[in-house]
Amino acid sequence: MTALPRLATAMNSSDNPDVLRTVGMSGVALAVWTPTQPDGFQDWIESLPSERLPRLRATLPAQHARDAVAAACDRAATPAGAYRDHLVDRAAYIATLASDILASLLVELRLDVTSGQACPKWHLDSVHARLLCTMRGSGTEFGPARSDGTPSAVHRLPTGAVALFRGLLWPGKELPGVIHRSPPARSGATRLLLVVDPVEAHPC
Repeated sequence: MTALPRLATAMNSSDNPDVLRTVGMSGVALAVWTPTQPDGFQDWIESLPSERLPRLRATLPAQHARDAVAAACDRAATPAGAYRDHLVDRAAYIATLASDILASLLVELRLDVTSGQACPKWHLDSVHARLLCTMRGSGTEFGPARSDGTPSAVHRLPTGAVALFRGLLWPGKELPGVIHRSPPARSGATRLLLVVDPVEAHPC
């Protein structure tokens, strides 16, 4: 009799970025790094007009991420200063982490600016893994999947948290069992979401 595949539903969370490497552990479908932000950064980015938020979609080696994000800030006329530098440095570091952890020389790097609920349906992504970080606005909602495709409980990532989700193409015999979606839209609110996908992943 063929055994049913196991469902990975565990989550690991820490203020140490190395926690993201645990997404490859047995049973783990989600790893979350909760970094600290410089004082005043969140107030600064939340106060920017939406047209000053960087927008980006590029496939590149992770070591080029900093230049790409900096150029996106230039195009959006994101105000120069320590907070912009932090935004650029954090996004580049996150891209480098994803590239290293997933053994992918190239990553698809996105900075999405949205005012609605971009992905309202609960889902798994059709990738090996996806890294999400809400830099402004409400964090991504997630939860363990039930057989009907809805979560048994709904949780929300903190703004600024870095979450690495297993996707549908994750190798091995375990099925990813943590689904996610965009948070419900808030009137007048604009969200800045960093997304990093491996172009060719060989996760351990």
